[in-house]
Amino acid sequence: MQRRQGAILAVMTGLMGLAGLGPLPGPLPEPLQVRFKLADGVQVAGMMTAWDAEGFDGSFGRREWVDLIANDVWRLYRRVMDDQDAGQWVDLGGVLLLMDDGEPRAEKAFTQALRLDRTVADRVDAARLVAEEARRQRAELQRAIEAERLNTRSPEAGPWPADPWPALTADEQQQALLVMKNEAQQIARQATLPIAPIETDYVLFYSDMPRLQAAKLARMLDRTYDEISKLVGLRDGRNIFWGKAAVLVFKDQDRFRLVEAETFGQLVPLKVTGMCHPVGPKVFISCYATADDDELAATLVREMVHGYLHRFGTPKRLPAWANEGFAEYVVAASVKADSAGNALRRAALQFIRGGGNVQAVLDLEYADDTWPGPNEIGRAVGFLLIELMIRENPAGFGAWVRAVKRGDDWPEALRARYGVSRRRLVGAFVQYYLVND
Repeated sequence: MQRRQGAILAVMTGLMGLAGLGPLPGPLPEPLQVRFKLADGVQVAGMMTAWDAEGFDGSFGRREWVDLIANDVWRLYRRVMDDQDAGQWVDLGGVLLLMDDGEPRAEKAFTQALRLDRTVADRVDAARLVAEEARRQRAELQRAIEAERLNTRSPEAGPWPADPWPALTADEQQQALLVMKNEAQQIARQATLPIAPIETDYVLFYSDMPRLQAAKLARMLDRTYDEISKLVGLRDGRNIFWGKAAVLVFKDQDRFRLVEAETFGQLVPLKVTGMCHPVGPKVFISCYATADDDELAATLVREMVHGYLHRFGTPKRLPAWANEGFAEYVVAASVKADSAGNALRRAALQFIRGGGNVQAVLDLEYADDTWPGPNEIGRAVGFLLIELMIRENPAGFGAWVRAVKRGDDWPEALRARYGVSRRRLVGAFVQYYLVND
């Protein structure tokens, strides 16, 4: 906080100098007893000994005017200024105009300055330009600070343990559902989404889309859940989510990005249309409704896979290529017009046929920021490799996923559960796609 205020103050101080609002000589003949409140709410009292257009000095050290609340700036500045000096009224207005709540009093100060001397009109205009530029630079600085604070790595990149999720009783599952509804409704209310969800077997779906369209998407996610269950070998039909997964879909991209930042602490690149957030045992999915209905469906399916895998057995992740490749495989199987899947297929085929190093792609990781590799080749290769694994040995694929989720080393689990070594799998993969599409 102190670094942020200091940086913003430096911007303001430099801009004041541009307008000719430099320090005014102001040692006080006698120290002045003062009391004031800082913008962060702290009360300060002491003896003021000197002042200028930027701040004042005293027993409390140096204080900048912009550090105070606007009412106290108005009150203290007027105690030490010359009420008959139009220039000092301009300076006061310039300070107040730099403050979030200072504009009404700034206008009073400018009016008084012009009443005393019409020739200061140019200085008033300059002060307005200074304030406008300061607000612009302050906004840019604030965005930079927020970007530094927000998480830029995928939520999938966390260090997830291989400890099994505890089985919930029916009463515990009902309590979990109530908690999920309460938390999701709070997010929806703050984001001005309808707080009455479309509730299916596995999801709580909140959206400002037409309700019929939202209901179709919610039912699609239930079908996605069932498809994933078949692929990983979960055949008892139970709900593995803690309560249910909360899904929030926004028509407006800016609101989606704002919720990602304020609720989940996530900085979302403009090209990203959806995120799955594992919060302990809870699963939240948020996205914005692009104009392309198939793209929206693909985003929801992709993040549903991530949410499912978070809750399947343990929170431990598959290797990045499989975690993302499996999501893309389910998207391709669920969304008819999956243009992104077609693009991934073309990219992977070009990489393989161009002699790309597939083994190196399998070593890309979230944790060391090597994932997803140049031009997101990791996602493309992962998609095609998962497709081949499932086609050739679907039961072995499910057994491999379950073993990795229990904590087994993925290459060893590949040998033990899928029946082939990593080297042989990659070799067969490359040979197959050199001649097949």
